[in-house]
Amino acid sequence: MSPTKHESHRHSTTVTLTLPDAEDKTRDGTILVQRGELARIHQFTYSHIGDLSEVIAEALIALDAVEADPPVIPEAPAAPLVSKRAAKPASTPTPSEPTVDVPLRKGTKAVRISHLKITAGDTDAAAYRQAVLLAGRLIDGKLWDGETPIRFEDVPGVARKMKYLTDGDFALFKLEDFVQIGGFPTDTQTDALL
Repeated sequence: MSPTKHESHRHSTTVTLTLPDAEDKTRDGTILVQRGELARIHQFTYSHIGDLSEVIAEALIALDAVEADPPVIPEAPAAPLVSKRAAKPASTPTPSEPTVDVPLRKGTKAVRISHLKITAGDTDAAAYRQAVLLAGRLIDGKLWDGETPIRFEDVPGVARKMKYLTDGDFALFKLEDFVQIGGFPTDTQTDALL
C-alpha cells in the first residue's frame, strides 16, 4: 500500500544550517528545521564540526515535540468593510495644488508636486519619470509616506542603488540613504518640479 500524500509529505524534512565564515574557536550558528507547515528555529554555539550532528539531532527532537502538540494560531479577524468615501485618505492634496500620480505595486498615490523634486543632474522628462518610479519604490518599501517633501540629487545614482532591492530590503535602509528630506534651499536650488 502506497503512503498517502499527507504521510509522504510528513516524511520530508528540511534542515537549514547557517554557519559563520569566521575561523573563531567558538562559533554561533542557526538551524531551521521544517516539516510540512511546522518549523522550529534555534540558535546554537559550537566549537567543532562534529558538534553539528548533535545540534541537528536536538533540533529534530524539538520539531517532533512541536508536531506532537502544534501551536494553535487563531485566524486573523476579517478586515471590516470600508466604504469608498471612508477609504479616501484624510491627507489628500487640495485641488489647488497639482499632483503627480506615483505608480505603486498596488495602485497609485497622488503626491503633491511640491513634495517631489529633482535638485541636480538631469532635469529632463526622462529623469522626472524615473524619479516618479523611484518614489513609488520608496513608498512600497515603506521608507516614504508621500507626504514629506523629498528631493533627488542624483536620479540615475538612486536608480542604481535600488536596482536589485526588493520591497523587504528597504527595511535595511533609511530614506536619507536615497533622497534628501524636508525643506528645500531657495538660494542655490536648481530644482525642477515633477
